[in-house]
Parts: sequence; C-alpha cells; structure tokens
Amino acid sequence: MCNSRKIAGLIVAAGYSSRMGAFKPLLPLGGKTVIETAVNSLHHGGVTDVRVVVGHRAEELRPVLKRLNVRIIENPRYAEGMFSSIIAGLKTLAGEAEAFFLLPGDTPLIRRRSIKDMVQAYRKTGATVVYPVFNGHRGHPPLISAGCFESILSSDGAGGLRDILARFTTDTAEVELADQGVLLDIDSIEDYEKLIEFHARREIPTYAECLAMLSQHQVDGKVMRHGQAVAAVGRSMAGLLNRGGLNLDVDLVVAGGLVHDLAKGKPNHPKRGERMVKSMGFPTLSGIVASHMDMELAADYVIDEAAIVFLADKLVQGDRLVSLVERFSPALEKFSGSPEIMDSIARRMRTAEAIRNRMLSLLGISSFDELVLQ
Repeated sequence: MCNSRKIAGLIVAAGYSSRMGAFKPLLPLGGKTVIETAVNSLHHGGVTDVRVVVGHRAEELRPVLKRLNVRIIENPRYAEGMFSSIIAGLKTLAGEAEAFFLLPGDTPLIRRRSIKDMVQAYRKTGATVVYPVFNGHRGHPPLISAGCFESILSSDGAGGLRDILARFTTDTAEVELADQGVLLDIDSIEDYEKLIEFHARREIPTYAECLAMLSQHQVDGKVMRHGQAVAAVGRSMAGLLNRGGLNLDVDLVVAGGLVHDLAKGKPNHPKRGERMVKSMGFPTLSGIVASHMDMELAADYVIDEAAIVFLADKLVQGDRLVSLVERFSPALEKFSGSPEIMDSIARRMRTAEAIRNRMLSLLGISSFDELVLQ
C-alpha cells in the first residue's frame, strides 16, 4: 500500500471537454462513470489520498465525487486551461505529500499493478519524475516528486507542465508496463468507443500487453516465438470450434498461448508463471498458464480455453507445427530408462490425444490434415 501521507493522487477534471463534444467525466463506462473509474484506478493501486480538481460543470461532479472518498478541489480559473488545475491541486499537496500521481480525468483505465510498479521504481531510484511507458511511449499518470513542486508552482505555465518536467530529464525514470490503458484517453467519440471496448475486455491482456509482459520479464526470443506460434495455432483451433457451435473466448486462448511460458527456465515454471500472471491482475489467464503442461481431464470434460492452449503447445515444437507423435517420440526415447519420467510424458501425450480426438469429433473430421492452421 502507498502511504497516504507520502504519495497522493491528483485527478484533473475541470475542463470543458470541447474536443469530445460531451462532458467526459460523467460518460458511462462499465456501469460507472469515467471519473469514478479514474478514482478507483488510483485507489485500487493503493493510493488512498486522491484529490479531484473540478471547474466546468462542477455542480454535476460533486455528488458523484462525494461518494468516492476523495477531496474535491475547486479551480475558479479552470477556463485558463489544465495547468491552472494542476496548480490548484498542487497547492493543497505541497507540504503534505512527497510525490503525487497526476492523472487526467479522461485516462481512467490504469491497472493496479502499474501504480504499484511505479511506486516501487520511485522508491528504488529516487527519481524526481517517474513515467509510465507502454510499447515505447510515455503515458499517464506520471509520478511527480516534491523536487518539482516549486518549479511548477512558480511557473506562469506558458510552456505547460511538459516543459517544466523536461528540466528534470537527467533525474527521471521510465517504467515499462504491460498496461495499454496508460495511453488511452478520450479526445473523440472514436477514442471513447475504444475505451469502452478495452474496459469490457480488460480482464484479458491484449496481444500487445502480452508481448510487454514477456519483455518485462526478459523472456528470450526463442520462447517468445514459440508463444506466438502457440497463440496462432490456438486462435485457429478456437475459431474453428466456435464456427462449429462452441463459445470459446479466442482472446483468452491467444493470451494463454503467448504467455504460457512466461516463467520458462525457472523451477516449476507453470506454477511460477501462474503466480506472476495472477499478480498482474489476470486470474483466469493464470489458470491457463498453470495447466499448460499437465492437465487432468474428467470423463465428461468439455473443450475449454485451457484445453486449447494445452493442445496447441503440444502441437508446436519451437515455432514449427508438428504432430503429437513427432513431438513426444524423442522424449519417450530419451527417457526410456526412467519409468517415472516416461509415465509423466506418456500421460501428457494421452491428454493431448484425448483433446485432439474430442476436437476432431466436434468438427466432424478425421485428422488435422484436413485443417489449415494459420
């Protein structure tokens, strides 16, 4: 948890939303409003002292904010632009906080793990400014320490906050995050539609977020290419099964394929990978990671996303599509003198064959030779 007396959150929601054509803070988002989601993002990340600067249509925001355990800060000069709201908020923080997250009210989907990772980087480096980065691009919210407060408060704002923070370039840190939400704001109806779609699916990391997870944990290129091949095979199989009447979550299958070997090379890598993925906020995906090597099948089991990833992993050797015989025969031969290992390998092969045969039956075909896996 972040100490509320040390690190605070400042959300600016005082503007006109003129480019959007609608009042962004009160737009609906997943059963709540955009501003509620922004506040919750900081709270869930452990920031207990959250303050919201209001101005335009403040009377409509106050009732919503009063339910959220936040401090409401009025900015009578909101018409002068965002910098005036930052000043209004920072004046209440100076002397109370050693640093604060600055979050625009229209960038609400920050994962809790991102907040925690940025605090950890701040504590470790002592940087004056810590920036969240996704796919090589800086996003929001930056974590701004007290070393910047005087420069901000004494500025006329002519160059905006960016110019002020640029003075501290040699004392900044960037944190690579598996969080596409740090780049998602609302400047147009199209942006809002993308935000709604992302929010609805945020329990499953996007393809780009999965690649960022692998990069974060320094997974080598060979393992990454294997994951991408498993994801491609899994996507094809799930798509075929869905056209045959199933209702598999293709995005979940793809994510499982990409990150199933996240902890490859570590002891008991499926279990370790499960814990890593769960700590990032993806509990359903973590179960798939945990079961990608060994899976217990009941007699009446149904094909699900975990079964697809399990089979796809066994059909891909390196980044090449192979048959189950081709995949398992070398291992069976290598460990022919070790009955316990042989039994484990044979069990995995039988499980893969059972899933394959159930799939073929559901699809009404006799072999994978009839399929084109793209």
